[in-house]
Amino acid sequence: MSEKNKKIYHAILLVLSLALFAGLIFYVQKNSNSFTQLKSVKLPFVVLLILIHALYFWLLGMTHKLPLKKHNILLTFKEWYGLCMVSELFNMLLPANGGTGIRMLYIKDKKKLPMREFLAMSFAIVLIGFTFLGIMGIIYCEFFLKKNDTIFVLLESVFIALAISGSILIFATETIAKFFKFKRKHSPKFYLKDYKLTALATLCWIGMFILFPLKIYLSFLAIGIDLSFAQSFEISLILMVASLFQVLPGNIGVKEIITAYVAKQYGIPFETALLASLIDRTILLVFLFPVGFYFYWQLFLEVSIPQLNLPNLVSNLSMPFKKRINKSI
Repeated sequence: MSEKNKKIYHAILLVLSLALFAGLIFYVQKNSNSFTQLKSVKLPFVVLLILIHALYFWLLGMTHKLPLKKHNILLTFKEWYGLCMVSELFNMLLPANGGTGIRMLYIKDKKKLPMREFLAMSFAIVLIGFTFLGIMGIIYCEFFLKKNDTIFVLLESVFIALAISGSILIFATETIAKFFKFKRKHSPKFYLKDYKLTALATLCWIGMFILFPLKIYLSFLAIGIDLSFAQSFEISLILMVASLFQVLPGNIGVKEIITAYVAKQYGIPFETALLASLIDRTILLVFLFPVGFYFYWQLFLEVSIPQLNLPNLVSNLSMPFKKRINKSI
């Protein structure tokens, strides 16, 4: 990327950050009544939920870092965890997980990995995740789900579709390519054939799947509602499926409505469940915005904005005005 394009690129990122901040203010204003009630949430719940979000992004960042080793690309902690935070930050602003594009451009620009290779790598990792989600969803729906509502019946159909399509793509990619005589230089199979990588990525996804219902449980417990394991798990399953079809930035509003609707099936008032979802969203933003912007500055802006020489700046400011004029002449 040329220096001119870099400046344009970083300017766009900065504008997006400001837009995100403005959107956050608007979101808080629109839900001002609910956010007023959030003041009553006890500090231990806030700390626990922040820790869960931090661990969740650590696991997600690992799924980004591990496959790059196959190209001898070893990222520092600041890079792999920071890129994960930055991409998630901009996913709150851009539709369809658009923040991933920022991570892709960094890897292409700094590590010289072709975009098509990045896309093949990302597809392989996501494929592992949603196939595992489909299998886990089928098992849960078959043995534990109480099918007392249309949405729960449809949920099982979605999991079956995920498991079948994911399995076909994982195990029959090469067969399909050979049958139709497709020649692909960059293939997800390159990563899926690495069983150690596949196993580690699966473990990361398992960790994220465990954290999701725990986060739901704590969000409701923070307002005095003790959900059962089954209820927390069912809400998290539906939200994970909804995240696969993200249209709005960060699924803002969609996530809250889905949580409130599903919780209503358990006899929890719609407004109360909405508040629990807002607690989760607010604490996510409290963690994601400062940490994400910090890494955004470190990885993208700091290198493109000239650094100020603070010692010289302070000495110049403390110097008498006439002396400064003479020095400059």
